[in-house]
This record gives sequence, structure tokens and C-alpha cells, in this order.
Amino acid sequence: MRNFFSKFFCWRRIRLFIVYLLIFLLAGFIGNIWMTRNQASGQLPDVVFKDIDGVDLKLEFNRVDNISLAAEPASSDSINFQHKPTLLYFFAEWCPICKVQHSVISSISQHVRVVGIAMQSGDDEEVRKYVARQGIDFTVINDESGKLSRLFGVSGVPAAFIINNSGQIKYSTRGYTSTVGFLIRIWLTNDD
Repeated sequence: MRNFFSKFFCWRRIRLFIVYLLIFLLAGFIGNIWMTRNQASGQLPDVVFKDIDGVDLKLEFNRVDNISLAAEPASSDSINFQHKPTLLYFFAEWCPICKVQHSVISSISQHVRVVGIAMQSGDDEEVRKYVARQGIDFTVINDESGKLSRLFGVSGVPAAFIINNSGQIKYSTRGYTSTVGFLIRIWLTNDD
């Protein structure tokens, strides 16, 4: 038995595993850069959204203090998001990867304000039903025509933008991102 372990865990195999792991991570990093090359970056303008419940949401970047919502649904009044980044999360009802990503986004919603944007997923009623089925607990905007998606350069979902308190897009991703990946980006954004 000891011979098996010493044979299996030899330094040559460990080095080979590390090399393959580094190649995999580098390929993922380069792939994300390629996929997000056309996505919006830099300063975000003040934007007014209407969520699926008809509430006007205005992301105002006062460039000094924080991002404030002009009106929020009553259910989120108790959460104070001052001095926290905002995560714009683009998803679609027809996207299988998004169904897995929703739980990650919900889990990090305690650390960041999340505004979900349902890209070309039907009318408001269809999106409300989808949100209820998936247990999505953050504010959702219906982008039925894809206008917001085009404004942000989103051509595939899931896609996410992490925006700091002064309205700068600090990070954008496309495809599945882990909880740890998001939390690291949020932590780095908080240091701004």
C-alpha cells in the first residue's frame, strides 16, 4: 500500500499537475479577456431602469459618496448598501449556465447591491414567473428588446459588471464565475 502512494504521489506527477493547472487557469483568464473585449468599460452614465414590478430605479453616481437608488422596492429598504459596489448581472431565461449562476449571485448579494437584467427573456409577466421559479431575491429589470444588453456590449450570458461607488466599471465577466471569483473582485473594488 505504501508503495502505491509513493508511486502515485511522486514529485514528477505533482509538478505535471501544477503545470496543467497553471495552463488551465491562464487559458481561462485569456478566454475571459477575449469574451469581454466588447463589453462596456470606464465611467457609467446615470441610468434609469424600470424593474419587473414597475418601480423606477435610478443609478446615480455622485462621484463622491456612493451609488444611490432613487426608488427601491419596499423589501430592500432595510439593507444599507452605502459604500458598497454594485453588480449588474445579465442573465436569460433560456440560458442553462445562468440557472447555476443565480445561486452564486444570490449568495454574494449580502456583500454587494445586485441588479439583475433579464436579457430577451419575454415580457414582464414571464420574467416575474421565471424569477419566482428560480428563487431570485434581487432586483430584476426586464430587457425584453435587448437595448440595455447592447448598451453594455453584452452578446452572451451570464455576464456581470462590478461598478465602484464613483460609477466606474472595475470588472466585467462573461460565463460562469465562482463565488470566490466574485468576492475577490468585490474586495478589490472596495479598496478603491
